[in-house]
Amino acid sequence: MADALVLVGALGATWAMTGVIWVIQLVHYPIFDAVDRGTDDDLWRRFGDRHRRAISLVVGPFMLVEGVTGIWLVADPPGSMSVFPPLVAALLMALAYGTTALVSVPLHERLTASFDADAHRRLCSTNWIRTGAWTARAVVIAVIAVVAFT
Repeated sequence: MADALVLVGALGATWAMTGVIWVIQLVHYPIFDAVDRGTDDDLWRRFGDRHRRAISLVVGPFMLVEGVTGIWLVADPPGSMSVFPPLVAALLMALAYGTTALVSVPLHERLTASFDADAHRRLCSTNWIRTGAWTARAVVIAVIAVVAFT
């Protein structure tokens, strides 16, 4: 029963994050340069503050569940499965989370006070790392679930 709950949690959280990151990549980040910046970037700062608060509420719970279930799957792979597939999934999660912490967050910080075209360009281009990592992780987690449930 624990294996099933962990896998359902991992599937739900990882696929949710995969959907979120694709929307961020294809819709949200590309339109940053179209936001009315207002006088002295006051509207831009309001937009940035609202973005950071709102996106944290969306991704925070998913990332928490994903992190807990990811560690659980490595520590206790389902059934007679080798640790290799859960380890690959965990490494992909680490790549996504590491890129978030070390690349995306600092670029968002650069964009906090005022719009910075170079930071925006780098945010859009480097976000492909997270998009690829979460997409690959979603596939690996799905394979783990299929193997575990069959």
